[in-house]
Amino acid sequence: MRILILVSFLLIACGGDSPAQDSSGGMLRPPVVAGRFYPGDSIGLSTMVDSLLGISAVSNSIEGVIAGVVPHAGYVFSGSTAADFYRSIEGNDYGVIIIIGPSHHVSFHGFSVFEGNAYLTPLGEIDVATDMAERLRESHPSASFVPEAHASEHCLEVQLPFLQKVLQPGFRIVPIVTGDAGPDELRYMAELILAEAYNQRILVIASSDLSHYPTRELAEEVDSLTVEAILNEDINVFLEVTSDEKLPSGLATFACGRLPVALVMSYAALYPDVTPELLSITTSADFSGDESRVVGYASVVFETPEFEPSEWSISPEGRDILLDIAIASVRCAVMGENYSLPDSLPSELELPRGAFVTLKQNGQLRGCIGSMRSAGLLAETVMRMARSAALEDPRFMSVTEMELPDLEYEISVLTPLQILNDWHDVEVGTDGLIIMGSGGRSGVLLPQVPVEQGWNREQFLEGVCRKAGLSTSAYLGDVTLYRFQAQVFGKDENTLPE
Repeated sequence: MRILILVSFLLIACGGDSPAQDSSGGMLRPPVVAGRFYPGDSIGLSTMVDSLLGISAVSNSIEGVIAGVVPHAGYVFSGSTAADFYRSIEGNDYGVIIIIGPSHHVSFHGFSVFEGNAYLTPLGEIDVATDMAERLRESHPSASFVPEAHASEHCLEVQLPFLQKVLQPGFRIVPIVTGDAGPDELRYMAELILAEAYNQRILVIASSDLSHYPTRELAEEVDSLTVEAILNEDINVFLEVTSDEKLPSGLATFACGRLPVALVMSYAALYPDVTPELLSITTSADFSGDESRVVGYASVVFETPEFEPSEWSISPEGRDILLDIAIASVRCAVMGENYSLPDSLPSELELPRGAFVTLKQNGQLRGCIGSMRSAGLLAETVMRMARSAALEDPRFMSVTEMELPDLEYEISVLTPLQILNDWHDVEVGTDGLIIMGSGGRSGVLLPQVPVEQGWNREQFLEGVCRKAGLSTSAYLGDVTLYRFQAQVFGKDENTLPE
């Protein structure tokens, strides 16, 4: 059992105060659990956080941390476990911290992205990245601002004093409270967050405790299984093993922040070569001595080597495998046979990536189906899109067996989305575009389109506006623009070995 150095402080009760206004009229969210979950005065709070960081078993910061899972109970119970995570990022340079936690008091669907200027703690004010928060609210169909979800919620607030102690001033935050959300909604939010990471370094935190109110023996058993599911990095498996249907008697939840954890897992899965690491796992009994009714805690980091997202590409070997998959998928689909992916795939083909498969015959289009997003592996997406291009493109009759020898295959593997802050930065022939307008209107054009049409930059932007049903000048106004690139490669069926 780790010994926690407790710092004496007065328990100054703070109720759910109404948000204050700053001098510009923006909303400031006050600390509402100061004096209950952590010391309410700046000196006591600073001393306690320093003590928790000082006794952490994590000795050095980890440079490549992109995300993590951190508990959010009172500091006397989970503070030392949380400190292990914050010790691991101490001194790192992040532009924005996105903190995602569950709603303990209000039921709603989707994501409540804070619509205000700052959060306050006894250690000072932390600015909200209002531009990023607004884009997330506007781009995700399940995102909005639910004021009551933030008013008395503790799970985000308790993370902030640690951040203020381990990072240099200047970072901003995006506070997000989750309600109910499905796996695809979680994945899409993860993709939108990744789009922001092209322009600045971002850290994504899931605020979550683990098991609630079992005996210590049961808590240690189920928490180890929950952490194992996190470390296995499969969001579907994690959601399955932590579902309410799997709860044993005496357990209220496997993790109160189950959905925030799944979102962080989805975000980490978008990066190549991510390594999850368990830093510490404890229960409240380690600090209270009460083993009859406990809460579990864990700190987990997701780290990756230094990367440049704009340079992500598929290797020549990976391209050959994808082309073989597309060709085999089309052949089997046309012949009425089943096709399964190879048993072993390179890790680059197991990333969730969007892709289009184009079929041509004698240089003429014969079918093209694609997905901007992927709920599964890139290899799976290519397999499904190839089959659909052969049989389900509504512009053409299904490909016949006689046509198979004459088909040409082209695959476009899409990079993740990137925020486009200035439309002048669009590179015709390199960038594809997505526009998000009012009323949920959106449109997308692939990088090949302006080249095929002979468009310049402005014509390309006007074209994607028309695709979304917006005025051709909408890109100059209050819309969100994303860009992406496509790695395009192909193969003629006749070049295949017998």
